[in-house]
Amino acid sequence: MTEPPRHDMVQSTPQTGGGGAVLLEGAATAKPDSELAYESGVELKERSQWSYVRMRFFRHRLAVASLVILILFALVAIFAKQLAPYSFDEIDLSHPDPNTGLALSPRLENKHLFGTDQLGRDYLSRVIYGIRTSLWVAIFVALLATAIGTAVGALSGYYGGKVDNLLMRFTDLILTLPGIAVLLVAAVYFGSNDSEVSLGPVTVTVPQPMKIGLILALLFWVGLARIVRGLFLSLREKEFVEAAKAAGASDMRIIMRHILPNCVGPIVVFTTLIVAAAILTEAALSFIGYGIQPPNAALGKLIVDGQSEGFTLWWLVTFPGLVILIIALCINFVGDGLRDALDPTQRRTRA
Repeated sequence: MTEPPRHDMVQSTPQTGGGGAVLLEGAATAKPDSELAYESGVELKERSQWSYVRMRFFRHRLAVASLVILILFALVAIFAKQLAPYSFDEIDLSHPDPNTGLALSPRLENKHLFGTDQLGRDYLSRVIYGIRTSLWVAIFVALLATAIGTAVGALSGYYGGKVDNLLMRFTDLILTLPGIAVLLVAAVYFGSNDSEVSLGPVTVTVPQPMKIGLILALLFWVGLARIVRGLFLSLREKEFVEAAKAAGASDMRIIMRHILPNCVGPIVVFTTLIVAAAILTEAALSFIGYGIQPPNAALGKLIVDGQSEGFTLWWLVTFPGLVILIIALCINFVGDGLRDALDPTQRRTRA
């Protein structure tokens, strides 16, 4: 008897396809993609999750343009002394106007691009210094509020039970407080001047803008705490957390190493919203007379100084108001782009 032919045997004469690859008839296993890519001259480049985040963010043209504008504002704030044509309180008495006195409308003469105020001070320089103060306060508020909200939400969501109940009831208490009323009372209590705090042998001077930022941060963290708590309640039941516990990882390591990185997206987006809210709230406080006070410069205070002039000296309100509007819009657009980029389910380019 003759043995029947076996279909899994490889022919002795290989056939070649048009692409130059060797075709083995009835081959039991196929070559891996990496080997085929190497033979065809294609190099496979591994990409991390953050590379995909960058790609999705840079496809959001409005967010990228807003980020560039914010970087320019930040550079203006950092190099205010070098960029401002005059110092903050320098008075120009050389060209008084017969109708408005020392207040000059915007002009190229003497580099008064934003005009001057009632005392003859260059308004472009005052706006530049106001940007520095307002951005500094907003970033300080955002970082402090994010740290507090993330810590409270993480502890509440991870441990649950009595810890969750205690922290969330305290959060609900803060949420029920009328924000503007609390800010006004706190601003009056802390005062409108720099304060000196004695820490043993060392005396630390606390600037008045920092006190305003501290008050705002103590009210802005509650929303983020509730968001982070919800994320932790969901993620603590996942398999990778159970595996980390089975491997003997401590609670702090699980929170910091395994759960918190998966919450970065919502935290970053909410932080951008806090920056915009802090700028607007600080401007509102300064507008009603309880925010940042002279000699510190602030955009809200500049609007207050020019509100009594109405349309006569229109530039005193227009320019600082436009700067606040542009910064707030750009921050919100960047937050929108970050939300789309950090969402792994997002596949549509929005702008």
